[in-house]
Amino acid sequence: MNTTKFVIAFLACAFCCAVAVQAEEKTVAEKTEEVWDKTKQKTKEVSKAVVKTTKETSKAVAKKTKETVKAIEHKIDTPDADARKVNVTITDGGVQMPASLRPGKTAFVVTNSGKQKHNFEIEGEHLDKSFWFAIAPKDSKTMQVDLKAGTYDAHCSVGEHAKKEARVKLVVK
Repeated sequence: MNTTKFVIAFLACAFCCAVAVQAEEKTVAEKTEEVWDKTKQKTKEVSKAVVKTTKETSKAVAKKTKETVKAIEHKIDTPDADARKVNVTITDGGVQMPASLRPGKTAFVVTNSGKQKHNFEIEGEHLDKSFWFAIAPKDSKTMQVDLKAGTYDAHCSVGEHAKKEARVKLVVK
């Protein structure tokens, strides 16, 4: 009888283990759902990391670009020591500057006293030069040129300003 009880107990244990193992086994759908959930979670984590790195990199690039632009502007806006400085004022009415100069290295220090953005352009005798970007009101920029003998036209080159505003005929001799 002890053997019978033992066999019954053994079979009962085996049955319970088989049921427990079967209960732990997952269906293909359950496994797929679990993998999909893990994939979504990992994708979110990676996406957040990429966004964070991109933001940090963008900020670093923007900061370095601003520093570089400031250094270039400083170099450009600082006239060479051997250049003659000529003050130029641009207002909403036009350019104001001397009408005659001697030939040679010249640094035009251009100040915008107007209420709008303006630019300064000088044309003539194989020279056609203006600033890349307009000058904001109350701001100044420096343009260096080597003036040759001849006649030049100095004016604001922003949009319709050239047609409406006063120009200066510059004679270099």
